[in-house]
Amino acid sequence: MSWFQPRSLLFWVYCLAVMAGPLLFVLQAAGQVWFAGAAALAALPITALTLLVIGRILFALDPFRARRHLVAPMVMGAIWGATVWTGLAMWANDHLSRAITNLFGDSFAVNWSAAITAPIDEEYIKAIGIAVVALLFRGRLTRPMHGLLLGAAVGLGAQIAEDCLYSTQTALSSPQDPAVDVILVAVLRLFTALTSHWAMSALAGVGIVLLISRTDRSWAWRLGVFALFYGLASTMHVLFDAPRPPGPALLTTYLPILIDLVIFAVAYAWVLTTERRWFRALIARPAARTIGTEAGLAPLLTYHRRRKARAALRHSTGWSRTQALAYERQLLNRVTDLDSVAPQQTPLPQGYGPGPGGIPGDAHARYGW
Repeated sequence: MSWFQPRSLLFWVYCLAVMAGPLLFVLQAAGQVWFAGAAALAALPITALTLLVIGRILFALDPFRARRHLVAPMVMGAIWGATVWTGLAMWANDHLSRAITNLFGDSFAVNWSAAITAPIDEEYIKAIGIAVVALLFRGRLTRPMHGLLLGAAVGLGAQIAEDCLYSTQTALSSPQDPAVDVILVAVLRLFTALTSHWAMSALAGVGIVLLISRTDRSWAWRLGVFALFYGLASTMHVLFDAPRPPGPALLTTYLPILIDLVIFAVAYAWVLTTERRWFRALIARPAARTIGTEAGLAPLLTYHRRRKARAALRHSTGWSRTQALAYERQLLNRVTDLDSVAPQQTPLPQGYGPGPGGIPGDAHARYGW
């Protein structure tokens, strides 16, 4: 399950695609990048902040740290989004926009071209990347959360690349002070990033991974789940790019984003429910008794119960917040590792175990010791 899979033809197709993507981008946009000059670089700190903010949100959406075992597929997915998507989406958007203009006229195309083309070609290109990586790591990607994380990684790569492209386009079109306009656009895209590419692709990833991995279910079920989640991702994209209706500016600007947030929240609630069901099954296994009792490990199920357990742990041990959090993460890692490896005693950080300088007996019970 390494990222390097030389015996897989699909792996070499992936490599060829991520090399061809930047080349296709350069053929289309080399002039834009050249003439935008240094002004486009003014947005880099804001773009980096966007990456950090969305990455932090994504980690918060993964309460059982499934990402620990998905580093290679998530990195490969992000590379696809930043390279293949960037080159192909520009080409596809240009051709689809021309077709819409020819069919429906300039007025219709100005208002609706983005809302029609982006959900079709941009989501499709990202979905291909999700499917390719999911097939390469099909033994590791088995749960809805895995699909959400992989899809979000592909979308985040595309989102950061698109932010950079918008910076160059803004620098070219700015009549007076390109650097200021570039920063303003970057800040605006930071605030609208909550429901952008990463969130859309996260939902598509759930459907794609379940379609590929859930061979224990019927084709009808798998195709139905895929159609539902891919449809939700496309709907979010339509709402994101659709022309705003007349009305109060603040409402019409942010109402589609709020609707997208509701769509994502409802879908994520189901994914989180499946994660908690999976974790309950883990702590009920006999192998989990080497770590703690089922009742003692139950506080790990929700963020609220974790906070209460950490507070009790700090009160009984005198630990700092950082120490209590590190202990909790180590414990969580040991439990979730039961799903992929034989039970083993993973050593805790120095001073965290029972004995002198360790945890008093009443605190062990809080987390099952």
